[in-house]
Amino acid sequence: MALPRSMWLNCVWRAMMVRLLHMGLDATFVLCILGFLLHAAAVSSQKLDDIDPVVTTNFGKIRGIKKELNNEILGPVVQFLGVPYAAPPVGERRFQPPEPPSSWSDIKNATQFAPVCPQNIIEGRLPEVMLPVWFTNNLDVVSTYVQDQNEDCLYLNIYVPTEDGPLTKKQTDDLGDNDGAEDEDIRDSGGPKPVMVYIHGGSYMEGTGNLYDGSVLASYGNVIVITVNYRLGVLGKKLLDFN
Repeated sequence: MALPRSMWLNCVWRAMMVRLLHMGLDATFVLCILGFLLHAAAVSSQKLDDIDPVVTTNFGKIRGIKKELNNEILGPVVQFLGVPYAAPPVGERRFQPPEPPSSWSDIKNATQFAPVCPQNIIEGRLPEVMLPVWFTNNLDVVSTYVQDQNEDCLYLNIYVPTEDGPLTKKQTDDLGDNDGAEDEDIRDSGGPKPVMVYIHGGSYMEGTGNLYDGSVLASYGNVIVITVNYRLGVLGKKLLDFN
């Protein structure tokens, strides 16, 4: 039996709070992300224009871009890139918990990545200390994503599946059991879609959500995917309270 929507949102809230706080992330950061997460769950219910996809958030309207994945089983996705989820943590907000962003009246273009949070770069490359093997083996590629750095970096990226994939009914065998039965058309759900939030690793010192393209996962899984930038190093772990 499916859970009522109010109970489902409460379960999501509790589970993510426990997990993210266990990771050592600030509670205010968690609340900012969850505020956008719960709003993103309703994005799919808004009619998206193919040419000019615009949605309304709690802070104002944002314009995304539709991306074709050029794959026979993956439908296009709408990307909203560089969406602010907190006020710029600069000036008096440096070393302070994040605050909600200011609202805007015009339509904000969310069609390209925002700058990444400041992190160490040596001769244009990330240092290899304390980074996973798959990361260090691809430093040349990874480093291209972290060149544009700015303390004003609290942005996220949203990948939204569309209903107009190349195959409205999947005719291939089920990949799990190969029983010959037709796959269920997961794009026919009609209601709000699940939301997955990916918080990148990097020992709280390096990395960016911009590196992880959520388009394929969003299209194949029929879920909304969110990737996040968050403050790193001393800017992300120190809280100075002068009161």
